[in-house]
Amino acid sequence: MQKIVFAAMALTATLSGQDYFPLEVGNQWIYRIGGALSGVQTPGTLVVEIMGSRTVDGREYFQLAGMPGGMRLVRKNEAGTLVFFSEQDRGEHNWVAFGANTGEAFLSEIDDCNPAAVIQSRNADLRSPLGDFREAALRVGYSPGRCADAGLISETYLPYVGLAQRRMSNIAGEVVWDLVYARLGGFTVFSEAERSFQASLNASRFGANDPIAVRMTLRNTSGTPWELTFPSGQDFDVAIRNEKGDEVYRWSSGRAFTLAIRTLRIGGERNYAVVVRPNLAAGTYVLTASLAVSRTKIETTLPLEIR
Repeated sequence: MQKIVFAAMALTATLSGQDYFPLEVGNQWIYRIGGALSGVQTPGTLVVEIMGSRTVDGREYFQLAGMPGGMRLVRKNEAGTLVFFSEQDRGEHNWVAFGANTGEAFLSEIDDCNPAAVIQSRNADLRSPLGDFREAALRVGYSPGRCADAGLISETYLPYVGLAQRRMSNIAGEVVWDLVYARLGGFTVFSEAERSFQASLNASRFGANDPIAVRMTLRNTSGTPWELTFPSGQDFDVAIRNEKGDEVYRWSSGRAFTLAIRTLRIGGERNYAVVVRPNLAAGTYVLTASLAVSRTKIETTLPLEIR
């Protein structure tokens, strides 16, 4: 599925012009950090997300969180260059000149160590946790700069996906960011092979009598079927606890289910949805969504605020 989705994107890019960094509120990229991590203060994973937008001097910028250096205001200018706004000098600074020709050098100010960059290839190969992409990526190379044994080496972008891989150097060796998950335009476009269980709500805050829509997603893209046993006809449950940890609501309470034992082999993605009406007092709660399986625990929690 990954290659099919990418093929459709590549065709769109060919017909309408390539967008190597899609800017839309809610877009999210998750990276796994590997390589020589000795002495490097960095997490094993990095979550980068567009949290919102902001207008400065009549221009719309997107608030990009999670990158080194903190929140950045970014946009693509008329030349197709990805730029960021600096509060210090009230000016724009280059990140990547996507419109530059292959082999053309340009100034990049995203990393103080490496101001000199060049488009190395627009048909680069990329091998990553998301799959192998042949002659599909744009690769930016960074020349050694003013910092000894530190700085950017390269960045590789996939059209209509964004930054897919970043290579950096430090005194201990090379550090690599690999994209393992991308949510673009509200949809999961790419995800590495995984087994996961997630839940979402239809709002961030609710009134006392508002219905709460809970969607649960069980995903298995590992290539091996996930065998789960359900001891009854119940598929899932939703429980809510107050700030003291007391359970104040459970969806299954008072409901009857068949006693048939079921074994399901899960491959791909399976979704469950339910609307609950807990009628809670104003306050802060924790909602737990779970699958009603035996011999293992599959659950996730979400904060819940009642106005």
